[in-house]
Formats: sequence, structure tokens, C-alpha cells
Amino acid sequence: MLFNLFQLLYCCFSLELQYIEDERAKCLDGTLGTYYFQKGFNDGQNKFLVYFEGGELILGNTEKEFLVNAIDKMHTLQGSSLNRARSLEFNGVLSENKTQNYYFYNWNLIHINYCDGVGFQGYKSDIINYDQQQIFFRGELIVRSILDHFKIKFQKAEIIILSGCSIGGVAALQWYQYLSQSVPNNISILCVPDSSILFDMQSMNGTRILQQSLKIMNYIANNETSIPHQQCAYYFPNENWKCFFFQNLIHYIQHPIFIIQPFYDISFLQKYLDIKCINNLTLKYCQQNEMDFIDQVYLKFRQIIQESLINNTKIGSFAPSCINDCLLVSKLSFSLKWTIPEGSNRTVYSTLIKWIETLKSNSFLEDDLELIDKLPWPMNSGCAEFTLSINLIKLINMILLIIIIIF
Repeated sequence: MLFNLFQLLYCCFSLELQYIEDERAKCLDGTLGTYYFQKGFNDGQNKFLVYFEGGELILGNTEKEFLVNAIDKMHTLQGSSLNRARSLEFNGVLSENKTQNYYFYNWNLIHINYCDGVGFQGYKSDIINYDQQQIFFRGELIVRSILDHFKIKFQKAEIIILSGCSIGGVAALQWYQYLSQSVPNNISILCVPDSSILFDMQSMNGTRILQQSLKIMNYIANNETSIPHQQCAYYFPNENWKCFFFQNLIHYIQHPIFIIQPFYDISFLQKYLDIKCINNLTLKYCQQNEMDFIDQVYLKFRQIIQESLINNTKIGSFAPSCINDCLLVSKLSFSLKWTIPEGSNRTVYSTLIKWIETLKSNSFLEDDLELIDKLPWPMNSGCAEFTLSINLIKLINMILLIIIIIF
């Protein structure tokens, strides 16, 4: 996953690390699962934002390759809790900055750390021994333990938002049903997946690495359980992996969803579709065949979002023609340079809040809550200029580093 530079430069909120209570709920390497938590206060004490951390799935065209890559992931924060910081500072909707994050700053914040490798789900009771390593698949227990820990507090909630980036956003959609069954019907539960539209498509190298990996994952990590969204699992028996694809999963969710999806989702393009020409958040290094392929992806994103808006009247959207991901926990969520349409005041953050308030008042969603950028990259100058800013900052940092080395 791309860690946005602005997330690294601007931070203001420290959440404290917590360990899972269920000792069976382990990361890939066998360490206990974790989450970060900040208690809500004042008028936010009964409001909850549950955020699933972004990341990628374990990939592999064969079972051997899948397990080898699982071992590699074990040595990262996406497979272990060993090197998790005791506290972390976040931005966007997880920020404590009241001036910018005026809507969510005092909510209960639960940041579920990603360390199971298969998308916050899956369970295998036996440990897999491979290449002198022990591999655990217990993602389901990690999430269940966290949600169950807050079950009593959720009973008194005014509102609960499930959100996440990349595979974390898929998890937010998949775990909605489980959470909704454990709280009173009058409690509003909203889903806000960010950069989380996965779909089945042949990659640039001619393979379907995402589909094949999901099939292997289903065989290894889900042979003792099903995916969290039981209704979708029911309609895809023995093919639960299909419920990771957005257009399949969303068909079984008729509840409010706010889709945040950059049309040039860098993680999806690079990790799952093998697009290697994207560098410094620009497409200028891409050959014509690569651009033609990226245009197909762009059109597919548009189609999926537009069909979703038609099928569910409670869906809102913010889909800019930008090369990025994870906008909701980025400084960019507040930026007036990243608006739809360009030059308006409709940012990711302001549009999300208006969508929430519209739902609370039981009003019909207006057109300005279903925002889809009409301009492809780089015609959206806000996104294109961001690339120039990133490169300028990198150049300045490189010059400073050279000065430090010299002196």
C-alpha cells in the first residue's frame, strides 16, 4: 500500500496500542492481533468509527508461491505485531485536529491493525508448517475479538461507521452483517470503503493473479469457515472468494455506503494488475499499451460505481481521477485542490459529512453526494499538480540529505 507523503508529514493524533483478549487470535507469525484505540468524549462519547487498516492480500499463482509470500509478509507489520508502535498519530478522519477534523475528532476510534494476510477473515485451527516456519490464519478471530470486546458499548451507540482502505474497506463491508446482528436495529451503521473496489481482470502479464490468489486463500484459510458476510457466502457456495469482488459483495448490501475510490488506484494497479510504469504518482512513463490497459481499468471503475449508485439509493460517492489511495486518512481529505468538480468546495471530507447528515435527517440524497470526476488524469489539474508537488518535496529532501552528508 502507498503511504501517502502527506500522512507522513502531517500528524496530530495519538492512539494507544491494545492487544487482543482471545489468545487464539493470532497474526501470521503467531503474535497476538492488535488494534489502536482512542476513547470518545463530550458529544462523541457514543459515536464510533471502526477503521480497518489498509494492506494487500497474500498473492500466489500456486500454493507453494502463496505460502512463500505468506512467510515474507510475516516479517512485516502486515503479518506480525512485534514491531507495532505503542501509539500512533493519524490524519484525516482519525485526526485530533478539531479545526480540520471537526466532525470526528472526539469519536471513539478503533483502528484494527492488519496482520492476517487474508483480509481480516479466515480461520484454520491447525498451524501450517512450511519451510521451517509456522504460519497462522486466524484473521476471523482477531476481528471477532475486537468487535465483541466493544459489544456492550456498541449497544449504546448513536452511530457506528465501519471504514477502511484497500482490503480494509472490503473488510468493512464484509463485517457489516456480523456487527448489525449484535446491536439494536435503531442504531445507525454506515459503511465507508476507501480505495476498496476489487474486480476480476486479467493483469498486464496475462495472468489473473488476484483471482488465483483468492482461490488458494479460500482453500487454505477458509476451509473451516466462510467469509464474514454470510448472505454473500450463501450465494457463492465453495466460491466465497468471489465475495471479495466489489460488484458481487455490494449486491447483498442494501444499507448506506459511501464509496471513496480514486480512478487510478495505485495499489490495485501495481499489486493486482502488474502495472509497473507508475512512478512518482504519474503515468507519463507508461507506454501506449499500458495506457490503453489503464484506460480499461478507469472505465471499469466508473461502471461499477455508477451501477452501485443506481442499485442502492443510499449510496454516496467521491471518485476523483487521481493516482493515489487511502484518501480518508490523508491530509488530502481536507484539501480544496482535490474536489469534484475541480474548483468547487466539495472535498472528500465535506462530502462524506453531508452524506451522513442527509441520512440522519432521512432526506433524499442529492446529486452533490454522488460525485464522480468527469475528467480523466491529467486533465484533473488538482491531481496532476499534486504529482509535481511530491517530486519537488523529494528533490528538496534529497538536496538536504546531500548537504547533511557533506557537512
